[in-house]
Amino acid sequence: MRNQNYIPPLRKHSASFTTSILSKAAFCAVLGLAPATFTFTATSAQAQQLSDASYDGAKARVNRSASLRSLSEAVAATSCQINAGIGLETAEADLAIYREEFTSILAGLENGSDVLGMPGAEPRARTLKSIQELTSFWAPLNEAAENLSIGRGTAAEANTINASYAALFDKTEGLAATISGQYSNPQQLLQSDATVLNFAVRQRALGYRMARVMCELASGTGDADTQEELAETVDLFERTLVALRDGFPAAGINAPPNDAVSSSLVATYDVWLANRSMFDRALAGNTPSADDVIAASELSKKLSQGMNNSITLYLIATPGQDGVYRVPLEAYSRNELAGWLVEPAVIAAINEQNARHAGLTEDEVIALDQQWRAEAGEGGGPLISKLLADPVSQWLLSQQTATAGFVTEVFIMDNKGLNVAQSVETSDYWQGDEAKWQETYQVGPNALHISEVEFDDSTGFYQSQASLSIKDPDTGEVIGAVTFGINVQNLM
Repeated sequence: MRNQNYIPPLRKHSASFTTSILSKAAFCAVLGLAPATFTFTATSAQAQQLSDASYDGAKARVNRSASLRSLSEAVAATSCQINAGIGLETAEADLAIYREEFTSILAGLENGSDVLGMPGAEPRARTLKSIQELTSFWAPLNEAAENLSIGRGTAAEANTINASYAALFDKTEGLAATISGQYSNPQQLLQSDATVLNFAVRQRALGYRMARVMCELASGTGDADTQEELAETVDLFERTLVALRDGFPAAGINAPPNDAVSSSLVATYDVWLANRSMFDRALAGNTPSADDVIAASELSKKLSQGMNNSITLYLIATPGQDGVYRVPLEAYSRNELAGWLVEPAVIAAINEQNARHAGLTEDEVIALDQQWRAEAGEGGGPLISKLLADPVSQWLLSQQTATAGFVTEVFIMDNKGLNVAQSVETSDYWQGDEAKWQETYQVGPNALHISEVEFDDSTGFYQSQASLSIKDPDTGEVIGAVTFGINVQNLM
């Protein structure tokens, strides 16, 4: 669906765009957003009054519902690739991920999901009806996408998606607007948050849209307006990214709130500039090759991850808003992850190591930690290999894998803070000098410690660590502690 307020592509893009005299309504029209997006009111003082009792996952619900727009475009793009036989294996794997995510978000919006940061079922009848209507519309597309993703799809099923993705996008737009209006509140979601979420999440949809249009041009499945749609989308993506990067108060977009957000947006803009030439060639009349389609698909994923990182930083940047991840993370830790800690093999391993290490001196503990660090610096060694090969470590790894990236690491500590078992290699062996052990094992049986959010270079996501004390179910005695690395972007 083309934007009727299209502005021809700018050949020079600079910060001057963000200072041009456009009304908020005009800019909204250019970016395809309804004026209702900007009806939220709140003060920063009110926003700091977050309490666990009032937490309803507002930011997560707004962000997740808006993500359905991106996923509708992603499903269409990968379906086109599969139908055209372009990058088939990767496209099938990607489609499986997008389909499952779309379905999971719908279920979470309706029934609640601690994993997705949305505690409790949807209470409002009007919103519930919108969710259920979208779920019904999605059902035949979901079936077609599933068959395509496992190599059983037909051209008819690809056409089902091609004929319906535009209507699906429109329906996701409507649901996102409904949820955004319902869940904007002074405790959790400020006007600035809602505005930025709308723009930033829309960027992900535009990235996948460009990939879809490139596939349509390459495969000849587009129509007379397909190239114009690409021109509009490329221009719209760049204009919005500049506005997010530099700020555009006239449209309700403040400048990035801190250096971390700014750096994230600059990095995404640099990725965009380094790759947009493939779209320029298509706009000049050159039919995209299969390699161009694959490159556009990979770029859409990079841009989506970049925007995800920026969104995460925006969501936790507002003073007093760390509850956006702490509250659902606590719920997930206590309701789901704590169930791992009653596994008999885990309890037995901790008790055995506590007995074996009962006579260790402080110097011996430090020597073990230094040995571990030295082995880690050399790429491995007997101490690390033995622990990672332990059956309990292997069990933890299988449990982590089953969370599909939500849990990024898990390690269990004994009563001295030494690792007992772990899913992945840690940088050190002794945690006794850190809050993850001191504020759990030393506090008591129900202790929970949640760390600040940090960027994890190995995964490319922002994560937090949730640590809990572990007690022996037979004695009630605290015998150790556990730390879970959590991809907090799943909670928002």
